[in-house]
Amino acid sequence: MPKYVRPANAEHAEDPIKTFGNMVRAGIIGYLRQHPGQTRAEIARALELNSQTASVALSGLVEVGLVSADPPRETAARGQWIRYRVEDAAVSELYLQLGQAIGEI
Repeated sequence: MPKYVRPANAEHAEDPIKTFGNMVRAGIIGYLRQHPGQTRAEIARALELNSQTASVALSGLVEVGLVSADPPRETAARGQWIRYRVEDAAVSELYLQLGQAIGEI
């Protein structure tokens, strides 16, 4: 059974790569940075994603704290529109960690 390759500084890169390694997530973050306060349907339409793909990606981003939902999904009434925003400080921190891991910073 092959071993996974892990460079010596992998602990600094693992979280950002897991988070940003998904092009749908990265696309959503980029879109929301330019268009804050969008709904899932607006994001899906703009990025040409199906609704379920956008929903899964947004759930993951909210779970790791890179995107916030207003109102939070747990408290939103059925049918209420939820608007999403990027948590800039959290995204910047992960970006910094990735830069350190690859020797850019």
